[in-house]
Amino acid sequence: MGWIGKLGLAAGCAGAVLIAVGVTGMFMWPFPGWAVPAFVAGMTVLAPGLIATAFAHHDAMFRKAMSRHGEQTGGLLGMVRSLAGGDPGLLTAGLPATALVVSMKDSGMTVNDMPLVGFELEVRREGADAYAVAHRETVPRLLVGAVLPGTLLAVRLDPADQLRLAVDWSVPPRQGETPVRERLSAAELLARGLPGIATVLGTFSLNGMEADNGDPILGLQLEVTPESGRMPYQVRIGHRVPLALVRLTVPGTRLPVRIAGEDPEKVAIDWTAAETAGPHSGLW
Repeated sequence: MGWIGKLGLAAGCAGAVLIAVGVTGMFMWPFPGWAVPAFVAGMTVLAPGLIATAFAHHDAMFRKAMSRHGEQTGGLLGMVRSLAGGDPGLLTAGLPATALVVSMKDSGMTVNDMPLVGFELEVRREGADAYAVAHRETVPRLLVGAVLPGTLLAVRLDPADQLRLAVDWSVPPRQGETPVRERLSAAELLARGLPGIATVLGTFSLNGMEADNGDPILGLQLEVTPESGRMPYQVRIGHRVPLALVRLTVPGTRLPVRIAGEDPEKVAIDWTAAETAGPHSGLW
């Protein structure tokens, strides 16, 4: 216990003694003149003594916790790295591998002005079976639009625990095959998803990606409003856009969508309904 704690403990003890003396005096007859001052003085000394003792105890517990966590993660900087997900040490000592982005979700947090994103990855390493990893890491601002489901990332794995990894952002992300779940999701969502309306907030480039039929795949930032009455929320997705309907991707356009009930971040635009609706439907 530090000197503040010791001083607080001494003050608390002195205050308790004075209170006890004051209370004793109040029950004496004739009533002594020192009883009330002793009681008041005891209360005056006891309160700050208790506060100082509690503060010292809390400070000691915090320091102990920080010390224990520091041994495991490298102190305060280690705690920040733990929050951000990536471990710079793995970039030099880790095993090289690739990871396919199966899904991703914005955490709403930023570290060093970079968005912190939760990834569901499929890790692949030569000579080993692919396996799934849930990973959280910051994404450089300049690469935000280039990292979407289906992107292949260069990663480094912890040799002792291959569920721990760090993304090597010095290697440009490249487009891989679309994960099966994502490839099926658009058709599935249009068939069984929950209805809603999405307002286009903006678009971003996906480096000329195209669907099998030649339609462009554009990055869309949408504000989704479910018909269920849930509050609107924003998503960033890569989506096929029919060439004839690219004009409907300008900011402010409202489009009919279907939303996955189990994962509202998964949204499919119903282009057939959007084209049929026409400009007088209130959607465009």
